[in-house]
Order: sequence, then structure tokens, then C-alpha cells
Amino acid sequence: MENEDKLSLTLIIEGRKYPLKINRSEEQAFRDAGKKINNKINQYRVAFGDSPDLISQDFIAMTAIQVLVENFSLGQQNYTQPYEDKINSLIVELDQYLKE
Repeated sequence: MENEDKLSLTLIIEGRKYPLKINRSEEQAFRDAGKKINNKINQYRVAFGDSPDLISQDFIAMTAIQVLVENFSLGQQNYTQPYEDKINSLIVELDQYLKE
């Protein structure tokens, strides 16, 4: 396997710098993720206004929760277990037929 070029990238999330070493082919995905994270944090800031009980970490945590829920939802949309079960059933049938 070829060793892919690495790239040093610094994402700025909520005003803090996060230096990363990534595969060059993933650069745009990381940049897009950084933008999306910052946008979601800003959405929470607007939604909750100037609540004195909330700090930056709270907005980051809310963003992380939302992203994970979206990720779980996408995983459920790609639920392939019924298809895998049917394929396995057909393999068993085929094996039995070939043994005859």
C-alpha cells in the first residue's frame, strides 16, 4: 500500500487552533467539517442568546451531540442486515444444492 502524502492542517474551532496531520486526500473533508462545526456552534449561540449559564464548551458539546445523532440516523438509513441475511440464506441453499 502506498504511503499517502500527509498534510499539516490547522482548523480553528470556536477561536481555538487545532493542528492536525491528515492525508492530503482528506483535506477538503476536514475543512468542510471545520466550517460545519463553527456554523452549528453559531446557530446554538443565536438560539440560546446571551444565557449566562452557557459557555463555549457547552455550545461545542451541543454541536457534538447533534453531529453524532445525525451520524447515527445516517447509519440507520444504510441498514443492510435484511439483505445480508437473505444473501447468507441463499448461500446456504446453494451449498446444499451443490452437495447433492
